[in-house]
Order: sequence, then structure tokens, then C-alpha cells
Amino acid sequence: MKYCLNCGREVSDEDYVNGYCVDCFRKLGNPFAKQPSIEVKVCSKCGSIFYKGEWLQENLESIIRRHLMETQGKYLIGPAELVGAEPVDGIQEVSRGLYVQKWVFNLVLNGKHFMQFENNVKITVTRTVCPRCTARASKRIAALVQVRGLRASAIRKDVERLIESNAGFNEYILDIEDAQNGFDIRFIDQLPARKLAHEIARLYGGHVRETFKSTRYDSRKGVWLGILTLSVRLVDLAEGSIVRYNGELWVVKRVDEKGLHLENLASMKNITIPLAEYWGDRVSVVENYYVKGVYEVVAVDKAMAYLVNRESGELREIMLPNIPFQIKQGDYIKILVIDDKEYVVKHTD
Repeated sequence: MKYCLNCGREVSDEDYVNGYCVDCFRKLGNPFAKQPSIEVKVCSKCGSIFYKGEWLQENLESIIRRHLMETQGKYLIGPAELVGAEPVDGIQEVSRGLYVQKWVFNLVLNGKHFMQFENNVKITVTRTVCPRCTARASKRIAALVQVRGLRASAIRKDVERLIESNAGFNEYILDIEDAQNGFDIRFIDQLPARKLAHEIARLYGGHVRETFKSTRYDSRKGVWLGILTLSVRLVDLAEGSIVRYNGELWVVKRVDEKGLHLENLASMKNITIPLAEYWGDRVSVVENYYVKGVYEVVAVDKAMAYLVNRESGELREIMLPNIPFQIKQGDYIKILVIDDKEYVVKHTD
């Protein structure tokens, strides 16, 4: 057993904290071995903070909180464990580059007793300009994302909205420019450029190819510096395209991250195949076909559908087994001719 230095009471080991009983330590004790402190660099342009080797787009208080949790062993006495910390008031400037802020520290002593103590955190701030702002000011390109394909123009607005909603992309972009068969996105950092390129490929069905052109050698870091080009090649298929796959004819219903969604022209069967089938040249586009006409269904009996082309006045009769889907009077169908064979498909225009 031990005795409290203040009240003289005999206390157990678990209730003995740095010479005091628990009650006296709450009133007289000091759980701090030294004043908590943190040193940070702050970008004078964008306000980002350099902490533990990286520039962060976070507020200073969240970084201080994380620092206090991660370094508590350096400023707390052994029996104390920090379980939380919150600022009490705002940051006060003491002198140029030196600030203090009062925080409340939520502690557990001897793994059992919860206590709260207040103390000032010393904050040393160095003002500088982060590499991102330096690169933005000099318009130095680190990476180029090239989006190419028949659908590139159609998805550009969606890609721009994706960029605007994600600071991890938006903060690193110099500009977006039109290009032949698509558009280019210029980055000042390679990592977010690579992330965006693969996200575009995932969302819109594409393939990413990387190339690197070195511009100079950094002898201090021992690495080559240059421009990373990420070419995002989109699947050149649109809704309604006719393709051959496994020896059969299919209509492309849509293209997304899950793959190609196809509908069989003869049976109306629907399948989804991975994009690897397209990039592996196992899907080919049918280009030599034509639309014979669009017809209105004017009557249907047990064996036959009776059609009229409203533009030409042509009348046609087609046996129901040759139409791979249910029809009724008033529907419109389209007749395609592929390899001298007629196919009846739904008309959705």
C-alpha cells in the first residue's frame, strides 16, 4: 500500500497516481511531463499544411488533434493515456510564427480513472509555398490524361462534374482542353492523374496505357523527372451499335464499368460480357448493314403481323416466329439487313 502525499490517505496501487490519491490528483496533480507542441508548415497560397511528409488539405485543429494522439507518450506521464482532445478557444499569436491554443485533454489514469485537464498547445508555424501552388504558378505539367474515343465528348461534362466534386482531383488540375477525338486534362501531380484516369476507365468502359517522358534527372533524389501521359481509350461502341460476338449478332444496349450489355438480334437474349472481350478483339463492329425501313404494326393475328411503312406506303407481312419479341397493334419495328439477311428489331426512336 502507498500513501497520498497531500491527504496522507492509504491507497491501493491502482488508485495511486504520481504520489497522490485519485481525488487529490484531480485537484493538484499534473499529468503533463512537458508542454504539448507541434511544428507545421503552412502554404501561404492555398492554406494546405505539411505534416508527416505530406501536404494536407485539412484544418489545423484536426492535425493538432491527430498529433496529440500520436505523440502522447512524449508529453504525458506514464500512468496517463489520452483518449480524446478538443480545443477550448481559438489560436492566439504570441510572436511571429509562434502561437498557442488551449485544449482540454480527456485522460484515463492507470487504465481506470477518467479525468480532464486543460493545457496550452504550442504551435510553431513556418510560412512557405507548397509544391502544388509552385507548380500551378509556373504551369509546369507533371501528368497528362488523354481521353479518346467516339463517346469522349459525350462523357466530358460527367468527367468535369466528377473532378469538381473531388478536391483530390480538382486541386491538382491546371486545365482541361479539347483535343481531336476527345479531351486532355493537365495535372501538376502524377498520383491524382493516375487515379482519375483509372476512374474514368472504370466508370465509362476504357483501357489505360501509361507512357513516361523524362525531362531531367534529380541528382538529390536520384530519380528522373518528367511528364506522365495516361491515355484513356474508351470502348468505341454506342447504344444501338451492331456487333459480332461468338459468331452471333448483337445490339449494344449500354457500356459501363460492368462491361458490355448486349442483346441478341435473333433470340433477344441479354448478356453482359467483360470489357476484356472487347480489348481482346473478340468483339467486332458490324458496319456494312442498312435499315430497310421502319414499320408500324397495323394488325396481328395468330400467325402473322401486318406492317406498313408510313413514309413509303409499303405493306408487309411477317410470320410471328420471325419476330423474336412480343408485338401488338400500334407498335413500331425496324428491319435491318445484315449479310443479305433481314432482322426485325424494336424501334425505340
